[in-house]
Amino acid sequence: VVRDLDAATCLLFALAAACHSFAVLPSASLARCALHGQPSASGRAATTRYALRMGAGQDDEGHTRRDVLKAASFLALPALSGLSPSPASAQLPNILGDSRGERPGGLGPVAGGRYLSLCDSENCVSTSEDVYSKRYLPPWTYNDEGKKAKTTAEAMEDLVAVVKDFKGAKIVKQADTYLYAEFERDFSFVDDVEFLFSPDGKTVEYRSAARKAKKSDHRSRIKGLRVKLQEKGWRSVGYR
Repeated sequence: VVRDLDAATCLLFALAAACHSFAVLPSASLARCALHGQPSASGRAATTRYALRMGAGQDDEGHTRRDVLKAASFLALPALSGLSPSPASAQLPNILGDSRGERPGGLGPVAGGRYLSLCDSENCVSTSEDVYSKRYLPPWTYNDEGKKAKTTAEAMEDLVAVVKDFKGAKIVKQADTYLYAEFERDFSFVDDVEFLFSPDGKTVEYRSAARKAKKSDHRSRIKGLRVKLQEKGWRSVGYR
């Protein structure tokens, strides 16, 4: 049993257990990590031997890897709070990368302001796609038959209000007939969503595309926006 591990050593093994399939420390040993501040050479050696020989899903004390990770995550926070990065570690690159990604080029209306761009990946939906494509979604209309017609400016006010109130949304650009917003989702991944009012004032085109390869639920977001807009008299021109 290892009794003289410091916080840094405990954190090292906790991260190793989370990232690799080899051996983990028993939760009882992890608990003892918080009680001893000065590791000895023999303690570190014993810990290393213990970890390397543990290949199974349970340790000698009957704890599963899941049990240990729970204990490790609990202990990691206080361990980290007392550590300050060295100048060298502060300059280490972010190995996970920037989950937000860079804002793509080529956004905005095309073909004389009549359409939005086609999708450049499968992680995208657009009203500009072929109607038989799985990336296609139908446009919206804000002037339903038999009801008082809205102007484009009034409809833009509807859209801006709904987008601003939507979780994770941030409006980046607004013009008379064009709206561009960033939608931040889990783990700070960002999708770029555009809306374009048609020149005839009848429909609104849109495009939702992810910056990163991690799959985004574009359809649920578009549906959520449409449901809110329905309360303002909008509807989908189609049922897909």
